[in-house]
Amino acid sequence: MQEPIHKNYKIAAYLLFTASAVTLINHILHYAKHIATGNLVLETALLIAILGYFALLGKDWLKWVLTFITVISVFALQPVLKDFDTYPVYGILSVIACSLQIIAMPFLFLAPRME
Repeated sequence: MQEPIHKNYKIAAYLLFTASAVTLINHILHYAKHIATGNLVLETALLIAILGYFALLGKDWLKWVLTFITVISVFALQPVLKDFDTYPVYGILSVIACSLQIIAMPFLFLAPRME
């Protein structure tokens, strides 16, 4: 019989699904303005959604993968914030998506390790 998944994994999964949705909405709203990064945004949203799925499964290794991806996301925010005056909605949604990833990390690290 399979052990129940800790509630922290479920909370982290919902935060990651929300971050993925925000990224997709951001892409839809600003597709014409940032067409060069269109495929990258879609791939990132898919990756975040897949991480959310693994969080629902309670995978312990996910916290390290999410940490790596979140660090990369934080560095990717620098050019977005540089153009914040030109594209404020794009910048706000990007910061929200990255913040949701950061908020999800403590839930994964505080969940007890599943044997």
